[in-house]
Amino acid sequence: MKKIGFIGVGKMGLSHLAIANSLPNLEVRAMADTSTMLLKTLNKGLRVATYTDYKEMVELEELDAVVISLPNSLHFEAVKACLLKGLNVFIEKPFTLDYKQSLELQSLAEEKNLYIQVGYVNRFCDTFSYVREIINSQSLGQVTNYSSIMTGPVITENHESGWRNDYSKGGGCLNDYGPHCIDLICFLFGTEFEVTQASLQSKFSTKVDDIVDAKFTHPDFSGEIYINWSDNTVRKASNKVRIDFERGSIEVSKQEMSITSALDIPQFNIKKGDNLKYITDFSTDVSFYLRGEEFSRQLEEFSHSLNSKTSSICDLASACKVDKTIADIFSKSGK
Repeated sequence: MKKIGFIGVGKMGLSHLAIANSLPNLEVRAMADTSTMLLKTLNKGLRVATYTDYKEMVELEELDAVVISLPNSLHFEAVKACLLKGLNVFIEKPFTLDYKQSLELQSLAEEKNLYIQVGYVNRFCDTFSYVREIINSQSLGQVTNYSSIMTGPVITENHESGWRNDYSKGGGCLNDYGPHCIDLICFLFGTEFEVTQASLQSKFSTKVDDIVDAKFTHPDFSGEIYINWSDNTVRKASNKVRIDFERGSIEVSKQEMSITSALDIPQFNIKKGDNLKYITDFSTDVSFYLRGEEFSRQLEEFSHSLNSKTSSICDLASACKVDKTIADIFSKSGK
């Protein structure tokens, strides 16, 4: 049984807290948040120690790990403080806002033999995992190119204030949607790629980007991403990927996929021609359902990885690559 603490119990923190309370190998021992009213309410039901200063919590509580869901600009300081106290860390995306700081934390975690998992939930979605297996098997031949699109209705009117309109606080479409979209590229195609072209556009925001276009080159193929958090034609955020292969193509989202194949592939139950598969075709067995199976699975993975200090699904080098790619996109765009 691993003892964990929570740093930040807002929207995502509360989701992670509910899931963690359902896992048999985790025991929530403490919570830290600046909202005393929230802590008081949670304490009535959970009966755990509460703190308004997370540094005091990690100093006084005997913990094995922490789950951090703080504003983006506070990630580096909080993760470093916890590592120096010998704690394993689950941190919401992005890892940090400066890839050099990300590399520093990676080095510190390795030095202290501690585990860090960044909350890249796409890695736990069955449809994306299934496509990754197809890619790695080369059943459809080599990848020739891809496009990854992420859109959502975050900023849909003139926007002049708040953290979302401030790069130093982690605002902007690239800092907000970009990490998920880029990590999905790392998950599907690996981390050996470079940014060759990028542009950032503002539609409603006055100080940050609302739309991102970027092109990547891999050793044997190329790809591109398009990210738009000012799309008022959609109800919520979605990430879709199209992949062209030598012998077919795939279009995939969290909910479904369309596969066109030039041959039968019994290994993946794919027939020659057009194939449709849905998220309901895969296992939905998780210990506690909240927001989607993938959110439960990522905390289950964190729980399992606390003993081994490694994960077959998540790796910190990829998280650092995401942050480096964001920096490269800013650079290529002239920002």
